[in-house]
Amino acid sequence: MDLEKMSHAEDLPDLSTPADDPEPQAPIEPPLEACCTSGCVPCIFDVYAEDLNAYRVAHMAWKARQAANNTPQS
Repeated sequence: MDLEKMSHAEDLPDLSTPADDPEPQAPIEPPLEACCTSGCVPCIFDVYAEDLNAYRVAHMAWKARQAANNTPQS
């Protein structure tokens, strides 16, 4: 990639996250209408809550890795 030929900021490579360690994506909250209200086990909102907790743990770990990778070596 020839950086001298690039003229726009959006053309610059994103150096904030390595390609092999992408930032985890939050799960999409289901709309209220997605629940059938029949007492399913697990309910779609139970599944979402579990996915959201897993995302939070994964995102905290990812942020820690990013901080460790961006710490200058002495």
